[in-house]
Amino acid sequence: MKILVTGGSGFIGSHVVDVLLTSGHEVLIYDLEEPRYKQNCGFVKANVNDLDKLTSTSKNFDFIYHMAAEANVNRFYQNPLHSNYNTANSTLSVLECARKNNISRVMLSSTEWIYGSIEGDENQSITEETPYAQNPDHLYTSSKISAELFCKNYKTLYDVNFTIMRYGIPFGERARPETVTPIFISRILKNEEITIHGDGSQTRQFVYVRDLAEGNAACLKPEAENQIFNINGREKISVLQIVKTLEEIIGKKAKIKFIEDRRGNYKGRFISSEKAEKLLGWKPKYSYREAMERYVKNFINWNS
Repeated sequence: MKILVTGGSGFIGSHVVDVLLTSGHEVLIYDLEEPRYKQNCGFVKANVNDLDKLTSTSKNFDFIYHMAAEANVNRFYQNPLHSNYNTANSTLSVLECARKNNISRVMLSSTEWIYGSIEGDENQSITEETPYAQNPDHLYTSSKISAELFCKNYKTLYDVNFTIMRYGIPFGERARPETVTPIFISRILKNEEITIHGDGSQTRQFVYVRDLAEGNAACLKPEAENQIFNINGREKISVLQIVKTLEEIIGKKAKIKFIEDRRGNYKGRFISSEKAEKLLGWKPKYSYREAMERYVKNFINWNS
């Protein structure tokens, strides 16, 4: 199949491109940044909000993976107008392009943040049927919810098919340096202080980026058409557990400083990805510890 990947030069996007190429698909990266990982595929340097360019480029393609978005929640807080333009508005551009070109399906990268900081029984799983956050406490959350709703609207109004993939917190090779795991690894290695917002008990379901990419590729199956899937890890990992795991792998103690929790920080609940396993046959191959061992080893090799 011919597949266009917006944001295909980025952290998650580049891994998705790798998996798609390995599966034998013809892939085109559509991004403002040039590919950095020597994938044997096409590349177009352009903005996803350039509808004319996107439409002309994607003619005769079967699928579009829309992964171009503002992924840094801090930048979203600092510059909401531009960030929303690159997230929710870019989704409208992709959907409109798909409508004009009769693209078989739009594959939207979304996030577990859309569930919000739901209070209640921590042992109760959140599924794809759980409603959106009714009072989103972050602009990033609202923009991602909007992107999902646009997909549903385009299906209802124009019969544009979609698959929505709600990610846990990805980590692994090629991660942006400003994300939590590479920051923690680097600071422990350099004997520098680690800053933790709140008391460190807040949890995330981290997912190894290679597992996440495999989950994205599994969503090409017909069973995923017009469906929503949680694609995440199966372990609840607290911020303090991240530090402890890294201390054990690296063999050094971390210096920790606790500060006030950040505004609108997602607190975390257990989010089930059983639907992806049942319908698509996908589940993470690596435990959190196994994936972190691989990542730390590669991180040290690349930075030595």
